[in-house]
Amino acid sequence: MDVHRNVEGMDAQAAMDAHEMDVEIQGEYGVEYERYWWDEDAGAVFCLFEAPDKEAGEKVHSESHGLTADEIYEVQEGQ
Repeated sequence: MDVHRNVEGMDAQAAMDAHEMDVEIQGEYGVEYERYWWDEDAGAVFCLFEAPDKEAGEKVHSESHGLTADEIYEVQEGQ
């Protein structure tokens, strides 16, 4: 999961557009962007993805729209 902080102009449409751009090229890097959330007031976006490693997820963001993450966390699903 990653977080993008203080993204200027972030709203529901911008978050959806960025997610769709990620999905368009994710297969090239073995990544699957599953879900995203945004906080319009904070200009923050949170992306949940499965990838071979953090770098692959970041590469998708970088190439699809240029909004690289401030932080990336490797998380495990609870039972």
